[in-house]
Amino acid sequence: MNADDPVGLHLQGLISAEVALARLVLAGRSVAEIERLLAARTGDGVAGLVHLFDARRAGLDGLADMLAQSGLDHAAACGAGDAIGRIRDAFDRAVACAPEASVAAYSLGEPAILAAATDELLAWLQHEGLLGPHRSVLDLGCGHGRVAAALAARGHAVLGLDVSPGMIAQARRRHHGLAGLRFAVTPGRDLDFLPRAAFDLVLAVDSFPYLVQAGPALAERHVAGAARALRRGGALAILNLSYRADAGADQADAARWAGAHGLRLGQAGSSPFRLWDGTAFLLHRPD
Repeated sequence: MNADDPVGLHLQGLISAEVALARLVLAGRSVAEIERLLAARTGDGVAGLVHLFDARRAGLDGLADMLAQSGLDHAAACGAGDAIGRIRDAFDRAVACAPEASVAAYSLGEPAILAAATDELLAWLQHEGLLGPHRSVLDLGCGHGRVAAALAARGHAVLGLDVSPGMIAQARRRHHGLAGLRFAVTPGRDLDFLPRAAFDLVLAVDSFPYLVQAGPALAERHVAGAARALRRGGALAILNLSYRADAGADQADAARWAGAHGLRLGQAGSSPFRLWDGTAFLLHRPD
């Protein structure tokens, strides 16, 4: 099945309806074009996709507007110069325009969809043995804090970092007063400012793709910093390593990073989620 046909991938059961619609918008399709495309399709499952389209039409319009205003682009490299600055500014614009869609396009701007995806993510972390009493978590690229807050509500001590001051301001407004939760702006160059062996889990949910876009050396510096900040037996969980649609390249990078920084590569590109199409990479620090 052609990866450029999100509707077909959904009809085959390979991606959710939410992801299929988000991919169409991310590919530059207008909402009117998506409506015509769906009207021309037949087969089992099309009716459900049309129903979601009708229910979330305003959210799709909002996603398209957010992408246009922010300049976020999953397909484009950041280029030379101040790549981190451009990413920071893009996310500042995105969160001001559409907070839910700015952290997860597949939410289609709907808080309930984002909450369901967050629950699914936490269930996976629990299944993998990455959560537990008195564990400390670094949420790298925390956005407006949806995962960090969910972890703190379960009793974890969580530090959420993001390069976007707008995202951090939104996170602090949303989750003010939640025990065990802190947010801070990171300069985005590395993690060398973190104390050694301070975290049991470093979690990067859809943040590494932007580091990879900004340059492979920048992404590897963050792996090195995560390895330094992890306690023995801890793990770096990268959920989506890149947007380049090259599983082999992602796996090769993960293996190289693990070997270079004293980590053991576990999962390498698994697809553990139903609602979200994120792929999972687990890099463990030995006991």
